[in-house]
Amino acid sequence: MRRLMSLVAIAAVVTACGGGAPPTAAPSPVPTSTDAPPSPEGPAMLPILASSEFAKGPNRFLFSITDRQNLLLAAPDVSVDLAFYDVDVASEEIAFETDSRFLWAVEGVSGLYVAKVEFPSGGRWGTRFTATFPDGSIRTVRADYDVLEESHSPAIGSEAPSVDTPTVPLGGDLAGVTTDPDPEPRFYTTSIAAALEAGEPFVAVFATPAFCQTATCGPTLETVKGVAADHPDLTFINVEPYVMSLQDGALRPVLDANGRLQPAPWTTGWDLLTEPFIAVVDADGLVRAKFEGAIAPDELEEVIGAL
Repeated sequence: MRRLMSLVAIAAVVTACGGGAPPTAAPSPVPTSTDAPPSPEGPAMLPILASSEFAKGPNRFLFSITDRQNLLLAAPDVSVDLAFYDVDVASEEIAFETDSRFLWAVEGVSGLYVAKVEFPSGGRWGTRFTATFPDGSIRTVRADYDVLEESHSPAIGSEAPSVDTPTVPLGGDLAGVTTDPDPEPRFYTTSIAAALEAGEPFVAVFATPAFCQTATCGPTLETVKGVAADHPDLTFINVEPYVMSLQDGALRPVLDANGRLQPAPWTTGWDLLTEPFIAVVDADGLVRAKFEGAIAPDELEEVIGAL
């Protein structure tokens, strides 16, 4: 519960334009400026690591960038290149490099970047972010953080946890299973346990549009619904990640003694750190891809096409 409810960097990406102190990202980055001589005010550009964790093996490296005033610099016309350092081996030698792509967290409002990254080992790693702006100016900053030997959420290639999730027959009342104001009925007819038992591939989405702590559940779920429309024969499953009860015809969270949201059994069963969370599972019950936070339609399409 403490992990799930800890401040998630994606929320900072969405709300950064509102001001406030810069948040601490989940992997605990330590930024150091390299685009100018040291300044008592700190780096001119700050990175936000928006992934809840990094682990040995393939990762979806999600991040954004802000200025000293916590205003987002991320934009479609700002490109960011990445250089990675294995701090435990050689802290100043580049281990590998890659570029990133911009995607909207909330369309037209706030965005972030994503890159496919594979860490060969756990331990302390660093990333140098080099941003190129429309006027040709360049800013660079480095952040060091920890990479786990094993991820909390199911690893790519591992068996998907079998958990019972709420379902409703087609034509049934969906008010008791989702806070989506415009739900797609087929997302609630099959449980994760049933899909695994049947040996059918599926896409699972842990997202709560009404009570999302990262403010990206609604937009992300809409993206998934758009992709699902092109795959009518594929099973899609949406579940609310928190404990809920039906009150006055709508789901409301059941808070703990301290007034906090409580993760649902299926959320703890998957050991998730944040929401929204998407997993693509194949017919053998193995996790083939997983996504935190915002997602581009083609990212999901690519994985579905490979099933």
